[in-house]
Amino acid sequence: MVILEEKTVPFKIKLEAGDKRAQGMYILLKPSEEKYTAKGVTATPNRNYKIEIAIEAIYKNKRCRGKKVFNITKGTSIIRAVESMISKRNEMISILKEKGTLKTENIKLPKVDPKDRSFENVYQAWINVKKIDKRANTIKVYEVCYKNYLSNAFNKMIIDDITEIHIQNLINEAIEKKKKPTTIKTIKLVMQPLLEVNDVMLNWKKIVFPKHTSERKFRGSDEEAMKIAKALLTYEHPILRGIFAFLLTGRRVNEVLQLKHEHVNYKNNTFVIPAENSKNKKEHTFKLLPILQKAIQEQKTTTGRIFDMGRDNTIYHFKKCMRSIDIHNMVMHDLRSMVGVVSLRNGADIFSVSKMLSHSNLSTTQRSYLTDGSELALGAQSTIEMLINSNENIIDVEIEDNKFFAIKKLYPNATDEQIKTALAELEALGIVAQNAH
Repeated sequence: MVILEEKTVPFKIKLEAGDKRAQGMYILLKPSEEKYTAKGVTATPNRNYKIEIAIEAIYKNKRCRGKKVFNITKGTSIIRAVESMISKRNEMISILKEKGTLKTENIKLPKVDPKDRSFENVYQAWINVKKIDKRANTIKVYEVCYKNYLSNAFNKMIIDDITEIHIQNLINEAIEKKKKPTTIKTIKLVMQPLLEVNDVMLNWKKIVFPKHTSERKFRGSDEEAMKIAKALLTYEHPILRGIFAFLLTGRRVNEVLQLKHEHVNYKNNTFVIPAENSKNKKEHTFKLLPILQKAIQEQKTTTGRIFDMGRDNTIYHFKKCMRSIDIHNMVMHDLRSMVGVVSLRNGADIFSVSKMLSHSNLSTTQRSYLTDGSELALGAQSTIEMLINSNENIIDVEIEDNKFFAIKKLYPNATDEQIKTALAELEALGIVAQNAH
């Protein structure tokens, strides 16, 4: 008697009432496995499982549909799995809007034996597929990681035999060789998708990676920041000058290099960074400042990409520009830190800076630019210092009915926020009388 094994079918994932995060997401289960909690929420299977994402979008005035299946590691809750799938769903929608299909082009790949599960064979098959739709810089990161770490460790192994212990040993060796944490994390960047696409599921929570402690943060003065900005905005090459102008508004270099004329709305003076070009896979709209309008007008292109320049050339010219003003320890991405830090020093609030830098979470901005909170306090501190150290008689301010305007008269260049904060601090110190009496 032959017993037919149950096939998995998609069941719509149910979360708490009103929670739409799992929209278009289905869990693949055997009919006998479908389970719910007492609240009617989809229960987490006690095994590796799969989630299917089904989406639709408008492409050239036609409705298009597509779906993909993703592997989820055993022990991952439904909530966590759904959260990890949101960015993938957004990326799928962006691709569907742009191409009308999720299918990759039918490109002939080098033949590999599917029965050969050696790591070397599996990696080559995987990287050849990645070369179709991944950026050249991403492929370069994969290849460097494979050459420096993975090939020596795993090429002689069958992929199914790789465990968390093997990955951890590789990480420990890299730590002993004093490799940077960001470099070591590329091991997971390559190994996790490579293993999962070949149905080898590891518990990555068991694997300990070194913490990234050497965050790059701009620590120069405002005068140095102005010197850097001036050098970049007056650079001799018009294309690079335009790119640098966008970088000085907090944009990432890849966002700028992929910016197209169709992303700019000259009527509303705005420009859009599409989700597929954004690091957090979300669409962002920014104001087209006059300096950015000028940068675009200086370009010869009227269709397609605005800046006809590659990343490597952009980096070369940035370093050349920095050398011209005797700065040798700065990389292009540090401009984002410079913009954020200087903005906070000069009165911008943390929410505005977070929006400018297109951070998904405010905590990212706080962690990167407000390590000790000193930037937020700087405006108030400088105003208090200005008042306390002044030759003016501070007590005379009490005579005025409106202390705010009294200080405004004395220090017209101080911002309203600085004056309000200074008043609060001075009242707390007993230097200025409160309104209570």
